[in-house]
Amino acid sequence: MSHVSLRQLVKVYGHQVAVKGIDLEIAAGSFVAFVGPSGCGKSTTLRMIAGLESVSHGEIRIGERLVNEVPARDRRIAMVFQSYALYPHMTVYENMAFALKVAKVPRADIDRRVRGAAGILQLEPYLQRRTSQLSGGQRQRVAMGRAIIREPQVFLFDEPLSNLDAQLRSAMRVEIKRLHQRLGTTAIYVTHDQTEAMTLADQIVIMRDGLIEQAGAPLDVFEQPANEFVARFVGSPAMNMLPGRIEPDAQGDPSIRLTADQAISLPPGVFGDLPAGRPVTLGVRPEDIVPQGHGVMPANGHGFSAPVVLTESLGNETLLFAQFAGQEVTSRMQQPRIVRDGETLSFSLNKNRLHLFDQETGRSLRQ
Repeated sequence: MSHVSLRQLVKVYGHQVAVKGIDLEIAAGSFVAFVGPSGCGKSTTLRMIAGLESVSHGEIRIGERLVNEVPARDRRIAMVFQSYALYPHMTVYENMAFALKVAKVPRADIDRRVRGAAGILQLEPYLQRRTSQLSGGQRQRVAMGRAIIREPQVFLFDEPLSNLDAQLRSAMRVEIKRLHQRLGTTAIYVTHDQTEAMTLADQIVIMRDGLIEQAGAPLDVFEQPANEFVARFVGSPAMNMLPGRIEPDAQGDPSIRLTADQAISLPPGVFGDLPAGRPVTLGVRPEDIVPQGHGVMPANGHGFSAPVVLTESLGNETLLFAQFAGQEVTSRMQQPRIVRDGETLSFSLNKNRLHLFDQETGRSLRQ
């Protein structure tokens, strides 16, 4: 396994700059997920690492080797694609062995590697079947097996689960996680699904418009988003965002004025300089707006009552959409019960878990 280093990496297509000078260090043996909306540059970055796209500017190093001009076949990487890219007329064994046969690897070594990978992925019963006879999940395991037997320094995954149904995606996430734990090879994974990124990766890299917005451990990014874009993007349902303005409360401490009759005092020492009159955006996650009697009430809460305009039952919880401070906010109801549309409930907003963002720049104001 090897570390991967991206330095001032740029990709230009004609007049369009798809990747705008990103820097990133990926530790050997880590699992990193690139996530972001369509067109943000995540797949282009992966393809440059793979050698499938040329580098317009900057450097890619795998280990200590500069690979900008190294052909894809010589980079000691293996890539798993969204489309499986299997040969339907070949058996599972032949698909997995094909690249090694082309490379003239000795037959005994090929057999050892194929059977070893099949054992890891529980494919032994299917080795003599044609891939056209397999399910989607089995085909994806064959594609991963074909990558494993190359014994790469780096695994690359390009949205490998997007063609699978929800239940199978969940099962395959577990398979990929176990595979990485067993092999310990550096893995770079591109997805538009934040659940995949959060559950699989040691580090997630959130991209927008060809730039990295934030990189870090999944929990760190969730708890301390660097800006409003990351805060909205990470977490499902999305973080509630409420525009307001800083004003001193009765004790002279900062609070956020949302409407004429709704202001929330801010916990001391959490945010930076907050001069009176500063326009800000308040961020609060749905789980931090607790309906009274349905969840653990926060020790430092801001109470309010609000009519529920819509509910969404998820079985073990219900999402409530309520009117608060002139906006619609989402709340998670644990221990759910039936809530009628229009019913007014009491809520407590956890002030210790508030986020503030500058309205102009979108940057987090947390210290």
